[in-house]
Amino acid sequence: MMNTKEKIFDVSLDLFSKKGYDSVSLREIAEEVGIKKSSIYSHYSSKEAILMDIFDYLRNLFEYDELLNNGDLDLTADNEILMENPELFYHMGSEAIKIMFSEERNLKIWKLIFIQMNHNEKIRLFFQNEILVKPLIFWKRFFSILKENGIIREDCNPELLAKEYYSFPIYLLLEICAKYDDIPESTLENFFEEAEEHANFLLDCVKVK
Repeated sequence: MMNTKEKIFDVSLDLFSKKGYDSVSLREIAEEVGIKKSSIYSHYSSKEAILMDIFDYLRNLFEYDELLNNGDLDLTADNEILMENPELFYHMGSEAIKIMFSEERNLKIWKLIFIQMNHNEKIRLFFQNEILVKPLIFWKRFFSILKENGIIREDCNPELLAKEYYSFPIYLLLEICAKYDDIPESTLENFFEEAEEHANFLLDCVKVK
């Protein structure tokens, strides 16, 4: 059973993702939780503090997820999976993210970020830093290692490849979040299949034959 702080977190996330962060008041959150507005301050100092807690939750998901951090997805030339089968490397990461996305709470966070990033400065900055910049650094390093080890062509630009590699799944997520209030499971399955197909196609185009 959830405690009061967890209920505030989940109710706030649900309302933020459906109505928009700026359109939700602490009074509305309290009513949905079934407590007085003043009781929220025993757990959160402000509505913004709730939003920051949501962001921290998502950061911790990536930082401490066992599948993402078990060593198989390390970006080093010593990683045999990366060196021998970069397609499998991508697939393993994709499967880890898929499991993460299978939880409704996590999907709501992604929807909140994608739909609200142009309406709230803090959400926009989180999207820019955590959803765009950090993954692009990861994928640039991915292609740099492949290039340094002769797996992809010498004329390849790792930074441009990273942007091309990552932009397609971002587009798919934007499309899904704009289309659905409640994202169907089948749509998520299609998302991961299409994203992986695109990744494999791009990688095949630049690999040394």
